[in-house]
Amino acid sequence: MIKGIALLLLPSAFLYTTTFAQQQLSFSLPDSINTAAITDKPVGSIVFKGNNFICWNDKADGSIHIANLGEPATKSGITDESITSSQSSSAPALISSREHIYVLWIDHSGKINYTFNTNEADFKDSATHQFQNCDLPSVAVNIFGLKIDDTKSLVLLQTKTETWYATVTFAPDGLINCSSLKKAPYHIPYGSMSAANIKDNNVRVIWSGGKGAVAYADLSLGKDNWTDVKKLTQIPAGSAVAVHQFQNSDNLFYLWKGVKKDNKLYYLTDDNGTGSKKATFVPEYISTLNLVSVTDVGENHLLSYVGINNKIYQSRITTYNPATWMEDTFFHGKEDYHLTDIIIPGAHDAGMSVLTAAGGQQSETINECNTLTQIQDVKGQLNAGIRMLDLRIGSYNKKLYTKHCSSDCMADAIGGGYGERLGSIITAIKDFLDANKKETVIISFSHFCEKEAPAAEVAQFIVDSLGKDKMFFSSGRKLNEVTLKDVAGKAIITFEEYASADNRIDSCTIAAESKAFINFRREYAATNVLANLVTKERAFFTTIGNNKVKYNDLVRLDWQLTQTADEAAMVCNDFQSEELNPIVDGAIFLTNVFRKHHSIRDLSLTGKKPIFLLMNKWLADGTLNKNNKPNILYVDVADSWATGYCIQLNKQAIYNK
Repeated sequence: MIKGIALLLLPSAFLYTTTFAQQQLSFSLPDSINTAAITDKPVGSIVFKGNNFICWNDKADGSIHIANLGEPATKSGITDESITSSQSSSAPALISSREHIYVLWIDHSGKINYTFNTNEADFKDSATHQFQNCDLPSVAVNIFGLKIDDTKSLVLLQTKTETWYATVTFAPDGLINCSSLKKAPYHIPYGSMSAANIKDNNVRVIWSGGKGAVAYADLSLGKDNWTDVKKLTQIPAGSAVAVHQFQNSDNLFYLWKGVKKDNKLYYLTDDNGTGSKKATFVPEYISTLNLVSVTDVGENHLLSYVGINNKIYQSRITTYNPATWMEDTFFHGKEDYHLTDIIIPGAHDAGMSVLTAAGGQQSETINECNTLTQIQDVKGQLNAGIRMLDLRIGSYNKKLYTKHCSSDCMADAIGGGYGERLGSIITAIKDFLDANKKETVIISFSHFCEKEAPAAEVAQFIVDSLGKDKMFFSSGRKLNEVTLKDVAGKAIITFEEYASADNRIDSCTIAAESKAFINFRREYAATNVLANLVTKERAFFTTIGNNKVKYNDLVRLDWQLTQTADEAAMVCNDFQSEELNPIVDGAIFLTNVFRKHHSIRDLSLTGKKPIFLLMNKWLADGTLNKNNKPNILYVDVADSWATGYCIQLNKQAIYNK
């Protein structure tokens, strides 16, 4: 019924130029660690004197292994050593001093063992030791280590019924002393704890209590006391949560695996101790059954984890500000790139995050489920990093609004809805460009109805509201002649098959070939079946892969699942039409139940799940290449998940000149 319904490494010097509340995380495509490592328990990771070490418990025999992966940036040389007479049923831990890196584990008798390296590179001839002055009243079952500084580390130890902690120090001969062993006031359930340094010589310890909520308490190392337990209600109960400190700051982020059969990762950033921000999912090319390990590499972070196949993987975590991601990504060496060289996230029907009013011949069938495509207004989308906005404009109560309907003219449509007011959208764009002077926004207006909202009148409204200083003027240049620095701080306004006399507003088309300023090359799948969407998009990129992309083409990956006509007519409708009898109403209800109809936004969640894995696969097999690379990732429910992935894609070879 409804027409047209239907991813890094930033320069380190620019990572912390904004407030933490604005930061998001971007995850690189994972690297498989080239060892024979097979484990079903969490891995430890640490960077020591420029080299990245990981340790794990071998799944076959419980032996403890440590590998030197070399420099994190190059992974130069890998050694894999099994520590002599080291067997455990739990995961090992890693800490370090100024001179040594230490591997800690619990042996089968419940004793705390450790070894340390004999030189900077390996553990050859390293002896096994047991903790001195660190006798637990019962058998240890789990261990966790956190480096505090070069002279001391915190060790958390668990028995079946108690949790103990010690601030360990290092003797000149390298041996560990943990005479400060004390019982924690809270018992942390087995295998679920993590810890991170926070301000004022404090440590945050976090745990999940099985079916209970995720909880944390802060330990003051100087005073040796604990705060009351607090809960992180944004994280599902039962999650295995890791907490990590942002580069010697007061800020933390939490990473956790979903509960039960949900093996995806999620994260939450926290700049006020409450974890008040919303949770964001990690791209699905990263999944695990275990707690993850995070360590610092320069001003970035390294995520180490055990994949579903029990092999070890690593991904780089980069913080980025979604409001300035284009500046941070391109304006330190790539400002002469063109829009045709990069990829940006775009929002389909960007103005439809709210339903202001319904219209059309059957307006009573219109609701949020068959009109809304987005979860954030345009202001929120811009601040989340979205840089291409698809807008369709209509007139309601003599004011201009975005619309989403089954015909260009609402009066002719079976049904449709009005969303955000255009004036509010233009204000949001103007304010955003005022604050972020090197960002660019492409705004594509289409589906005009001349008798409802004439293109010329809409154009004049935009010029008057936005101002010419914020609008890009091509001056006769073609799209592939315009650099990113040319469009910095500007909105590129394009109208479907229309251009203003002064070209402040230029033309756009959706065609195999045109002479418009921007021609959006895309394939609209028009399906609610994911397999059909995948097939159509792959076929499209294969077809245009042989130098068939023209100078003015912006290639769009249209990734939307579309409601069928009966879904659009009935989904989420619980209205009782005066013209229908109870038998017909009952039939509509049963059809919704048995056909499992979905809203547009629900469909988008289905389509979003495999996009990372599929695009990564297409990058690997050459389906996506320099000749046909997408320039816009065009989606419903556009948010920072799309921005973070685009940042990673822009680091791939096909986006480098």
